Amino acid sequence: MRRAAYAVPLPMFGDITIMPKLKFYEVDAEYIRYLSAVDSRVPKIDYSESGRHNRFLCGIVLSVGGHNYFAPVSSFKTQQRSNFIIEDAKDNPVSSLRFSYMIPVPDSAVSLKDIGSEKPAYKNLLNLEPRYINRNATAVFTRARYVYQLAVQKKDSVMVKNCCDFKALEDACAEYERNK
Repeated sequence: MRRAAYAVPLPMFGDITIMPKLKFYEVDAEYIRYLSAVDSRVPKIDYSESGRHNRFLCGIVLSVGGHNYFAPVSSFKTQQRSNFIIEDAKDNPVSSLRFSYMIPVPDSAVSLKDIGSEKPAYKNLLNLEPRYINRNATAVFTRARYVYQLAVQKKDSVMVKNCCDFKALEDACAEYERNK
């Protein structure tokens, strides 16, 4: 597995943080199975048996307590409080980032997605999406933080019900790293 080459947020001048460019990543299937045993809401990534593309994630959308979070990229196109709609050049929704299903991922379980090997039509989409996401990076980071805080603080029962258990996943991620 080719390891990810990305930067983590760099603290600068107090509250100001420089965030890395958002890119697409693949997460090790073994790690996903490990997290799924902790929380059944962890997104499925392997769709090879159905002939569909495997799911990939966008990151780093949030960095909390040393954990880097990655959000699944989905064909779901309905705006909700817990997602970010990705649009094409004509403002048509093409996909979304699903923050309710974002997961913490250690460096050892993530690699950059190889877009170059995809078929031309799919490659075009995979090139369009990160451009749109990076043009709207502040909104992406803000929404990720918003969803995380609502779920962790347990002040919004709908978010708690529909989001992954981020704190349990952080504990599992730390344990996974210790055992590697």
